[in-house]
Amino acid sequence: AGDPAARMCGVADPDRYAALAADAPVATVQALADLGDAVPAQLAAVGDHVAALQLDDGTATISRWSAAGKVGTPVVVDGGDDAPGSFALTADGGVLAVDGSAGGTTVALWAAGSADPGTTWDLAALDRGRVRAVLGWTAGRSGVLATVVLDGSHRLALLRADGTVDGDGPELEWGSYPRFYPQDDGSLVLMSDADDQSSSIALVQYAADGTPGLRLEGPLQGGSNGRAPGLDHPTGVATAADGGLLLAGPTWRLLEVGPDGVWRRQSLAGEGQGSTFRFADLTPFVRGGDAVYFASPREEGDGLQLSRVADADLDLLLDAPIVWDVNHASSLDLLGFGAGLATDAVDDYVAPGTTPAVHATFTAAWGALADTYELRYAVTGDPWLDPPVAGTSGTVAIPADGGEVPLEVPAARPGPYEVHAELVEKATGAVRTATCLRYAVGAQGATFDPASLADGADWGGAGPLRGVQLAAQLGLGSHRVQLDFGRLVPDVTAAPSEAGLDLAALPGAEDGDPYAGIAAAAALAADSDVQLYVQVGQGGEAEAAAVADGTWGAWVRVIAAALHAGAPDLHLWAPWNEPNNTGFGDGAAYATQVLAPFAEAVRGVDPRARVIGGNALNVVVPWYQQVVDAGGCASMDVVGIHPYTGFNRSWDEEGADGPIGQITALRQVLAACGATLPVWDTESGWWSDGPANHWAQAYDVARSLLWMRALGVDEWMYFFSEGGWGEGGFTWSLVQLGSFVKPGALAMAAVSGVLDGRGAPDLLDTGDPALHAMAFGPASGAPSPAGNPAPAGTRDDPLLAVWTQDEVTRALVTADAATTVTVTDVYGGTRTLDLAAGAPTALPVTGSPVFLTADAGLTVAPAADAGADLLAGGTVTASSSTDGTDPADLVAEGGAGANPWRAGARTEDGPDSSPWVQVDLAEPATVDRVVVEGAGIRCCTSGVRAYTVEVQGEDGTWQEVGRQDGLFLARTTSVTFEPRTVTAVRVQVPSTTTRGVTVPDVNYSGQSGGLLPAWEPVQPEPTWPVSLVRLAAYGPAA
Repeated sequence: AGDPAARMCGVADPDRYAALAADAPVATVQALADLGDAVPAQLAAVGDHVAALQLDDGTATISRWSAAGKVGTPVVVDGGDDAPGSFALTADGGVLAVDGSAGGTTVALWAAGSADPGTTWDLAALDRGRVRAVLGWTAGRSGVLATVVLDGSHRLALLRADGTVDGDGPELEWGSYPRFYPQDDGSLVLMSDADDQSSSIALVQYAADGTPGLRLEGPLQGGSNGRAPGLDHPTGVATAADGGLLLAGPTWRLLEVGPDGVWRRQSLAGEGQGSTFRFADLTPFVRGGDAVYFASPREEGDGLQLSRVADADLDLLLDAPIVWDVNHASSLDLLGFGAGLATDAVDDYVAPGTTPAVHATFTAAWGALADTYELRYAVTGDPWLDPPVAGTSGTVAIPADGGEVPLEVPAARPGPYEVHAELVEKATGAVRTATCLRYAVGAQGATFDPASLADGADWGGAGPLRGVQLAAQLGLGSHRVQLDFGRLVPDVTAAPSEAGLDLAALPGAEDGDPYAGIAAAAALAADSDVQLYVQVGQGGEAEAAAVADGTWGAWVRVIAAALHAGAPDLHLWAPWNEPNNTGFGDGAAYATQVLAPFAEAVRGVDPRARVIGGNALNVVVPWYQQVVDAGGCASMDVVGIHPYTGFNRSWDEEGADGPIGQITALRQVLAACGATLPVWDTESGWWSDGPANHWAQAYDVARSLLWMRALGVDEWMYFFSEGGWGEGGFTWSLVQLGSFVKPGALAMAAVSGVLDGRGAPDLLDTGDPALHAMAFGPASGAPSPAGNPAPAGTRDDPLLAVWTQDEVTRALVTADAATTVTVTDVYGGTRTLDLAAGAPTALPVTGSPVFLTADAGLTVAPAADAGADLLAGGTVTASSSTDGTDPADLVAEGGAGANPWRAGARTEDGPDSSPWVQVDLAEPATVDRVVVEGAGIRCCTSGVRAYTVEVQGEDGTWQEVGRQDGLFLARTTSVTFEPRTVTAVRVQVPSTTTRGVTVPDVNYSGQSGGLLPAWEPVQPEPTWPVSLVRLAAYGPAA
């Protein structure tokens, strides 16, 4: 697939997550037989024979087929509690199982083609109890058809073909709940739990003679964030085609381990580009010859099928790329059973003043591999911090007896860190597995303490009290409690009354006190500068029925009265989540049918109640105009907005087309309401999966906080503070549930503290559209208890915030008097910069804002005053263009904004694999720098990774004057060259080869390090063409 432009932390092989060619071969999963509705208790396959055991109310049915699917004679045993739960399949298609007789000590043989038992073996004389399992394992003995596990002994009995019983089989070791998996190579895999609490699980492979060999061990549930995985009771084990084992299940995973137990490949049920499979819940998994068998949901209709996959197709399934996200990585990007990384900190968050410590852990079993493998690691921080994080790296030996090995980490400094660790084969240098541990270091004075949080952590978001604690400690400022109207009002047709409420459905309800969680949250919010509000309704059937029946207001009054009594500190209410997307696309209908009755109801119960109205998906200004025109002003005390961007872009990238321009326009609409209505961001956020989004979430948080101050948005309910949920498997949270603290969380806490108490800023014209600056006055009032405190000594000074359109460059800072500037980054880290009066000093700047405070006036300017953009007014052409985009927008004022120019799939000559855009200047001009601003790579668009710049001289000849390569986070870049008089400028993207296909060399989103993610096949006519926002050219500085 090629090399990613940025390392994917914890990924051993980036190809695992990169798309295949569109014409790549696809695996065939053969539907061999129908299984009805019941998952088999056991499958077996020997030679040309396949069988499945299914249990139904005391009746065991063992169905038989040929490997081609021809139906054989079934075995049916009506034994009640004595019905067989296991069986052995012989090479000629015979079945051995208990015969269902009382006592459970008799095993019978049903020959191929026979529905009646023939030979029987009575094991009662052994006096070892009932038959626990009949195994298709010969223990390496000649003349043996099967082995039997008995309740009272760990020594197996042998069933011989001559009808005799040999009680002197191998003696095996197991703990609680043993499960046995005979293998086609003559070995036996035995899995058991250490105790009845399943504190750990061991899987041991015994050779044909009963000698123990490979041993895998792990807890039932593994740790998160790079820790050792769990060994969660595989429901099937089979040999891998070229050695090692395949572990199936439970339900969703197929894992291949090598003969030494080291992980090799994985595939997930229902996932994978092109080649996919699906496991039925708890399906067995067996090998028969050159194929494997398992139960699957039918391709069409309900019920199950017996599926067969040949080894060649199994390779395709195991190699099929999977979409990378944080949740997939938590299962796939791991070192292997018994090995991982760890810290001793909760959520791997290192409090300020504490020394970070990371260690690798290995169980004793890894000692046997100490001569074969070693662990290589590297610890890095945010690539845009200044001064750069001094990363660490090294190689450590695996302890001969297992244990912990400390890793060297950078000196403590506020910010997020990634520990990338690889299991390396010493002899070849090959990387076998990898994992990533992410840890965070808090800034001085940070109040975040994950160990202090109340219960209530949940995949879908924190409970009421925990949510308010997070809002206070991370500086979010607000927290929303969503009421499930349908659960709260189980019978919406009943007369509205408190008796009609199921108060146990309230979030945070406890036995005997349904208000416990919300009441505690409201009380804490009142004391901690957090706005806690309850939202009722989100487009469900129950609330829609109440609106239609005219009982919505009455039910809201009942709910408000109950909560007013049970949680008296609660005074903020919001009706209906994203009504424009959940049934009320007409703002007037929302205003009259939802908002007005809601406001009347809650105000009638609580005179102090305030209503947050609107809460529409995106800032759809015409919709809000409809609300206002329908009288909505009277029903709103606060206007809620959900200013999401398209494609996970930043506010800066969308410019006036996005939230910045939309909120400005919304203010004009709200002017009709008279007194200025507060505007709150009641839901927005950014998903953070992939090496671009992981860091950019912090930059987005910081920049949005700045823009909200400038636009008068008073509160922000970040969606969401803690959790794991997200559309498409992506994660939006600031704290990944039970795992790690993201860069966005640190930025929220730090920047909210930096800006605390400061009023609206002045937007400064820096003279460069890629360089942004806002000037704030000194802070006023008492510091907020929410978030981090501002760095010591900075609140009384003016503040200058500086950042770029994701360009890595330098700006010039000038002070009007000699001073020492405190430079604070988005994580709360500080350094100082001495300035002489009137002397411009270079300051590294990027898309990650820096905050400058000093007791003197500060100004900022580009490193060079380049004057006017020489491409403005030029004529723009392109090799191709996608419908709906115009290359002329690239040289318009402000660029293309939220609708970047995108190359097309084809030119007149074929696929556009090396697209270009050309600007013919209005008149010849002297140029020495060309600026290219690409589209963001945060979701489903491609951005610039490499390009060349050519200029045309007055004589008509073209010459290449520079190029960029290996770009990733930087959206805005430039090429500088010796000044020359030019008549045209051309920017061209080179081509590259991916999966054997020639395509443009661009970053196909940042999710997979720039490689095309697994959901989008590689094809000659790119479906994600290069996208550009702005082109500019400048002459020598004056």
